[in-house]
This record gives sequence, C-alpha cells and structure tokens, in this order.
Amino acid sequence: MPILFAVLVFLTVGLAVAGWLFHRGGAGARAIQQRLQRFTTRGADLPRTRVERDSRLSSIPLFDALLRSVDLGPRLELLLYRAGMSMRAGMLVLLIAVFAAVGYLGGLMWTHRVGPALLFLAVLAPMPYLYVNYRKQQRMKAFAQEFPDALDLLVSALRAGLSFTAAMQIVGEESPEPVRGEFAIAVEEQALGLDFRETLTNLTRRVDSLDLRFFVTAVILQRETGGNLAEILDNTAKLIRDRFRILGDIQTFTAQGRLTGIILTLLPVSIGLFTFLMTPDYFRPMIESPSGRFALWFAAGMQLMGVLAIRKIVNIKV
Repeated sequence: MPILFAVLVFLTVGLAVAGWLFHRGGAGARAIQQRLQRFTTRGADLPRTRVERDSRLSSIPLFDALLRSVDLGPRLELLLYRAGMSMRAGMLVLLIAVFAAVGYLGGLMWTHRVGPALLFLAVLAPMPYLYVNYRKQQRMKAFAQEFPDALDLLVSALRAGLSFTAAMQIVGEESPEPVRGEFAIAVEEQALGLDFRETLTNLTRRVDSLDLRFFVTAVILQRETGGNLAEILDNTAKLIRDRFRILGDIQTFTAQGRLTGIILTLLPVSIGLFTFLMTPDYFRPMIESPSGRFALWFAAGMQLMGVLAIRKIVNIKV
C-alpha cells in the first residue's frame, strides 16, 4: 500500500506539472493571438512591439538552465523540430523521467525485486524518445519522397525565366508538406537579409536528408563556378530517383532476411509467454531457480546479439 500510494502521488504531481507547462504554452499562444487581433483592428495606431523568438527549452527557469548546461536541450529541440512536434525539450525529458519512474515502481510492485524493476525502467524510459524519433523518421521519409517532385517544380520555374529565390518561393507555396514549410522558411530567411549560403546551410541543419545535401552542394557550387543551374538540378532529381529505385530493389532482396529476423526474435518470446500462461507450474522453475533465471538472461542476450547481427546484414546504405 505505501508503494501504491507513492505511485499515485508521483503520477499526480507529474500530471500537474505537465498540465501547468501546457497551460503556460497555451497562455503564450493566446497572448500572441490577442496581439495579432489588436494589430488587425487598430492598424498603424499601435506602438511598435518588439517580437522575439521564445527559445526556452523549458518553462521552468531552473530546468531550462540545467538543460543548457549539459548541452542536451538543443539536440532534443532539433529532434523535436525534425519530428514536427511543438513540444519543448523540457517536456520530453519530463516524460522520460515519468516513464522511468512508472516502470521502476511498477516492476517493484509486481516482482518485489530491484533487478526486474530496473529492467522495466530500462524498457519504459526510452519510449517517449523512441516515439519522437519515429515521428522524425516518418517526417524525413515524407520529405525525401516529395523532394524529387519539388526539384522538378524548381527546374520548371528556372527554365521559365524566374530567379532562384522566386523559384524557391513557388516550391514553398505549391509543394506538399513538409517540403513546403522548409522551403518557405528558407525564402523568409533570405527576405530578412540572411546570406544565401547560410540560408541553405540552415536548411540542411533543419532537415536530415542526404538528397537535400546533394541539392545544396550543387546550388552552392553553381553559384561559385557558374553553369546551367536548371540542368544541374534536373540531373540531381534523376540521381535521387535512381537512389530510390535502388533502395526499393535492396528492400526486395533483403525482405527474406528481415522476415527471418522478426520470426527468430518473436518466436521464442511468444512460446515462453504461451507456456507461462497455459502451464505456470511447468514454467515456474525457470523463474524461481537461479539456473533458470541465468538461462533466461543468457537467451535474451543471445537474442539481442542475433537481432543486431541480422540488422547489420540487411541494413544496406544507398
């Protein structure tokens, strides 16, 4: 009962802190909306307002300073941006801490042992980070799929006689997300007076894409050495499409290996769980005896090594 009470108190405090942080973020958004409404209603009669970007990693000043001191916050903030999420880095760290505490206390309540509780902690703690990383991979994949079409649109605009900035603006208006948003930001940075090279460099920092680096390198080299930019970008688009075609062939050729890895990973775990649920007395010695626990840990380690080996074989870079 004391442990259960501690868990409930911890969850309550965590939810209260999360709600307070979201409320702070919502209050900031409402304040910005009120300012915009005053601008639209009163026009030029309003005094000049200084607008600055909110670069805080957390709404809690002490937590924000801590994240900056360990140089962890900026990397998490970049990860959240690439994932297309508006969450602050401090909220992500808080969620990781909450999942870790829930895993540890839940494992301690269930098994009454520190070792399994630490195992549950290690399993649950990375879940928020893995989810954000999954969102980032999906967004970068969507960018890579739409990028060749955006290059075709850019080439058509250049051949129609438009400047490179105007062509990028067309891409930022007509292309689907996330290509549209990233190119629109690049156009805005140029409009605000940022250097051309720095604008494209910032674009490669915001988007984790090898194809985009090819594009930026080609454009910068053309600016320095000259040449037909439309033809260069057309060849770049063809190169990107060839890479996608080769990647699809590799996915086809390695499908059997990936399926083998999935089956070999899930089969022992599913059989063990089935045996434990259907005949607990038969499987109980594996959990209660030291030799049985050692065999389970050894099997888990061998399973992990097998997964890493198969992943190394089928993960071919293009």
